[in-house]
Amino acid sequence: MFQIERQEKILEYINKTKKANTNELANKFNVSKVTIRRDIDILASQSLIIKTHGGALALTNSLQSEIPYSYKAEHNPSAKKAIGIMASTLINDGDIIILDSGSTTLEIARRIDQKNITVVTDDIKIAMELSGKDNITVIVCGGTLSDPVYTLTGNTAVEFFSKLHVNKTFLGCDAVDFSFGISNRTYGEVDIKSAMIEAADEIIMVTDDSKLDKKVFCHLCSISKIDKLVINQIDERNRKGFTDSGVEIILADS
Repeated sequence: MFQIERQEKILEYINKTKKANTNELANKFNVSKVTIRRDIDILASQSLIIKTHGGALALTNSLQSEIPYSYKAEHNPSAKKAIGIMASTLINDGDIIILDSGSTTLEIARRIDQKNITVVTDDIKIAMELSGKDNITVIVCGGTLSDPVYTLTGNTAVEFFSKLHVNKTFLGCDAVDFSFGISNRTYGEVDIKSAMIEAADEIIMVTDDSKLDKKVFCHLCSISKIDKLVINQIDERNRKGFTDSGVEIILADS
């Protein structure tokens, strides 16, 4: 079997089973684990599957499985950087803000240069990025660490955010659909994100256009809950859907 033919068969198998580990694939296709890892790397680089520790997930079927941070960081990096740059300009001196977990909100954190900012987050990578900056006070919620995404979860985190009042929440998302609303892959994060939304005077959603017209496992909120959307690009149908829901659209030039 040629390499490209094997990779097509691997992709077909992963899409059918939703996930597979390296040993399983090596046995099925009668090749070494080194070869399978190389095939997974190639398929993941083409955004056809999601590489995980010890295997892979089907990209199209991962409605519930949390996508590892390593994949998120590599997916649409130029769009996320542009969104981060634009979103950071919406912060004012003296603001208290919540930065939701994620690779896009991390890009916002990297560009905060306003004075006397307080950042509250559930994301360990964001906290580390902001540590040592004289213009920023960092507050991190408690909770249980989710290793693949460096996020703190659980009732402790929910209770923490439910007691806050902030100027702005910068909210990430996994999927947006006009019938289902904004949705998230993991049930455990929905209550935390809901508390972040309720805590803020203004909700600013930051996402690249790959999240549009998709639904995943858990409904988070209606689109009308969002005040502003910062996005890299958007077609006219989606633009109308957001504006009809009262959402201001801000395009980031990528």
